[in-house]
Amino acid sequence: EMLERDGKAMSIRKLIRRRTVSPTTVVESVVQFNVRQKWSFLDNYCRPLSPQKLTSGKVLAPLIAYQCINARGAIAHGKRPSLIYSWENAFSCVGSSVQEVMDKHGGYKTFTGGKVDEIKVELIRNGPVISFSFIPTRSFASKYPESILASRVKKHHYCLIVGWKLTEFGEVWLVQSYGGNELLHVPVGQYSIEETIVFPKFNMESITWQQGPYLDRDLSKCPGWFEAPDLDCFLTSKELEDFGAIFGEIGFHQVINDRVRFVIRDEKRPAHSRSCKLDEVRWNRESKMWKVSCTFNDKGSCPLSEDRGY
Repeated sequence: EMLERDGKAMSIRKLIRRRTVSPTTVVESVVQFNVRQKWSFLDNYCRPLSPQKLTSGKVLAPLIAYQCINARGAIAHGKRPSLIYSWENAFSCVGSSVQEVMDKHGGYKTFTGGKVDEIKVELIRNGPVISFSFIPTRSFASKYPESILASRVKKHHYCLIVGWKLTEFGEVWLVQSYGGNELLHVPVGQYSIEETIVFPKFNMESITWQQGPYLDRDLSKCPGWFEAPDLDCFLTSKELEDFGAIFGEIGFHQVINDRVRFVIRDEKRPAHSRSCKLDEVRWNRESKMWKVSCTFNDKGSCPLSEDRGY
């Protein structure tokens, strides 16, 4: 994910964000990219999965749509989420198009006309995209019999593009199979794969991706809390009362002793959250507020955020 520019190693994402450097210039220098390498928690991650082999495109479309949404949700969350859109969500949308599913979750954007560089930039910046126009031939399907639906040969076969690479035979798109267990190589410019590309209109920061209960705080003024080992929050008496209510009949003393898990969530960006335990609740005379001390019990996160330069 590093390029040599003016004798200095620079990340792809920083170059793309520079107004003086065009995205086209950057991607022309990148011979391969895979979202699983940039966001390592996406490696071997594909949700939801179908409980049986698919035969119909009526199921494939919503399944691929939710796989894209979940992957981008993980990117917004900064790690694998514990709350996702499930197979039941996908199956309930049988017969819906990719666009119709995404309309339920904030809308979608489209690239048309084979805009290869724009597709690459979107992959680097925000994650996987969906090809709505991919039409596999029988010859191509024979190479990937477990990943290409026989009913969609010579028809639109919706698929999730996760990157690209340069091979000895030319450039190929990296396509994640709907079963998540195979990476297909689709030649760039063939099978109409880049003719119509669909992806979520918004990032997934407004969606909660982790199971609660929650302590919601404005964390915009707490830089570095994503990787910090602990965090102190200052609450008013009313806020402390609301915080205690998330544990039901259990008092703070028992919450501390039993190391009861809860989640600190950014009230402005609900996708940004971390699991933790309560260490102490103490009145702070200086601030005239309750100081709530917590220790995170996860390994941290690295969510997508414009503030962090991603």
